Amino acid sequence: MTTTTTTASSTTERIFIVGATGSVGSKTVQDLLAKQVPVTLYARNPSKAAAMFPQADNDLLKIVQGDFEDLSPLKEAVKGHTRLYLIASDMSSYAQVKKTIATYAYAAGVKQIVDVSSSYIDHGWRTTAIGQMSYIAESGMFDIPDRGYLVTLRPTRFMGNMLGQMSRHVNQGVFNNVPKDFEQGWASNNDIGALAAVILQEDIHKHKDAVYNMTSDVCTPAQFTAILSKIVGKELPYHQITDVQMYNAVMQANIFSHPVVLEFIDYRNEKSAYVTPCIEIMLGRRPETMEEFLNANRDNILQHLKN
Repeated sequence: MTTTTTTASSTTERIFIVGATGSVGSKTVQDLLAKQVPVTLYARNPSKAAAMFPQADNDLLKIVQGDFEDLSPLKEAVKGHTRLYLIASDMSSYAQVKKTIATYAYAAGVKQIVDVSSSYIDHGWRTTAIGQMSYIAESGMFDIPDRGYLVTLRPTRFMGNMLGQMSRHVNQGVFNNVPKDFEQGWASNNDIGALAAVILQEDIHKHKDAVYNMTSDVCTPAQFTAILSKIVGKELPYHQITDVQMYNAVMQANIFSHPVVLEFIDYRNEKSAYVTPCIEIMLGRRPETMEEFLNANRDNILQHLKN
């Protein structure tokens, strides 16, 4: 049985969302709430999740407490929903968590899962760590017997990932092993979240088992440095360092594993150096550029600037 909320004009499904508090998931939730679409959030910290969406009343926003270590709360809570939005970032259990969630969801009657995967899967079988992880996750969900639809978003590099490096960028300059004029594709976190929200509101038979590759903008390190220079009001230098220096610097941050770091620094196998048309077609607007994204985060960036 579908969980619904009746409005003056229609009956709206309640959408189950895993990964609502990150920059991508929160954009999806905000867009859905703005359209009065009710949502159920699966969150480790319910009070944090609720504080992110203060505009929503109790009829629109429901929160189920739970994490990826114990998915039994999700198994029960997803019953009565027909759509599920899935974002997972824990690389240690990424594929298994996604397969388990999808198995529970389809068994509960979910007819459509919208999953955020990665464009690295396009690089081929066992060519990249993230690509392999994404392939196993997608295959695990896709091969579930008698499943509903599985819509997959495959964004390239997230623009939002650049924000975590701003302290060094705005004070010392931009450091990277990529040649300054080398074109790289970037996906706007806002575009990813907005595209998911559109799909979750449209007829599930329109999208079926669609795959949407997502590149919002193509930007070189030189262009990125120039944009950042305008924001901080001073000319920032671009430092091209060696592959080994880049590897050591990223490993010292102790965020990513060795295979993933090797993948990040190997820029030569670029496959996303063009803007994908699905974003403008489905959103009805141009994709967000790197310059627009950084300017929207101007206050955040300037907080890192030392006098």
